Amino acid sequence: METKVKENGTAKTAANNTTKSGNGLNNNKMPVSTAFNDPAKKDEAKAGEAKTEPAKSTPAAEPAKAEPAKAEAATPAQEPSKKEIKENFAVQQARKLEETEKIVEQLGKKIAQKKKLHTTIGNLDEFVLAQNDDDDMASDSRFSRCELAITDDNGKEFVTRNPYIIAYVAHEVKQLCIDKLAEVEATIVIP
Repeated sequence: METKVKENGTAKTAANNTTKSGNGLNNNKMPVSTAFNDPAKKDEAKAGEAKTEPAKSTPAAEPAKAEPAKAEAATPAQEPSKKEIKENFAVQQARKLEETEKIVEQLGKKIAQKKKLHTTIGNLDEFVLAQNDDDDMASDSRFSRCELAITDDNGKEFVTRNPYIIAYVAHEVKQLCIDKLAEVEATIVIP
């Protein structure tokens, strides 16, 4: 005869002195089955165990199935062949060559600009020195025989013979060229 005593949501049986909680677990947190007390439920439990046993072996079988899948996935991600490596290298070299050509072209333009600025500065220096040698007069009058003409695209001209303006323009143009030359020389570098 079994006696059930209920304490704090758990039932104690007097026959086997095990504690069952309301969630179907005994003290050691293992599931409690009443199927073994009833012969009809014993057959169902055996059939349930038979169904669960293949399920227990299924997780062991799943990694075996997963391994071939991983191997198949690893096959396409293999290292490239020597031919592919050579093709990739040739493409990279072509890109590097194009980039080098662009850099050389830009540097060539900057060097040509630098040479042109040097020539302009040299011409201005020669012009001013020639004017100083020709006239032993005051600095304002040394450009007295010079003429400054500025012409636009429409053919309009500005012409002056004022030695002061000509001396100032020559000095400012030379200074602008020197400043621009310093900028250009600063950008001529091989990356």
